[in-house]
Amino acid sequence: MKKVFFLLTILILISCKKEQEKSSSDLTPMVSKSSTEKIRERDFPLKDLSKVEFLSYEDRMRWDDIKNRYTKDLVVDYKLNFDSTQVKERVVLNSVLKTELLELMSQDSCKLENLPRDCYMPRHMIIFRDQKNRIIGYKELCLSCHGFRESKNLENYNGFCYSQMEELFKKAGIKYFDEDYE
Repeated sequence: MKKVFFLLTILILISCKKEQEKSSSDLTPMVSKSSTEKIRERDFPLKDLSKVEFLSYEDRMRWDDIKNRYTKDLVVDYKLNFDSTQVKERVVLNSVLKTELLELMSQDSCKLENLPRDCYMPRHMIIFRDQKNRIIGYKELCLSCHGFRESKNLENYNGFCYSQMEELFKKAGIKYFDEDYE
């Protein structure tokens, strides 16, 4: 009889413990992560990021160095490696737009939707700078062709929607786009 009582007591304790664990997990509130936490979770590669700039210029393939315009590095020794006098607009992003850009670059929702076309006429560039104002990353975009070139440290950050990227450029104050080509 003592053995039966002992077994019943153990079974009751085990079932109460399971029920208590279940009810405590049901009461745990669902906490949504902020956009900054999502970006950190994706582990954005530019740790020393201080400033982000948007540039616009006429189709770089028309005026840049003819020999190697498709293959040359666009940034060398932390500086632009093309004629920066061709830049028509330069806008430094505020913290809200900077966060919005990083969120946009960290998403993967448009990867299949944005297949590149058979052209590349880049007119926009995103430049990432560190505390010393050195260029530590870039992404050059052709919004009409859905093409881009980028620094190696940003290779996995291209699942953004080009339409959203264009809207962000407009929101930042960039006015020069493909339809403005002379």
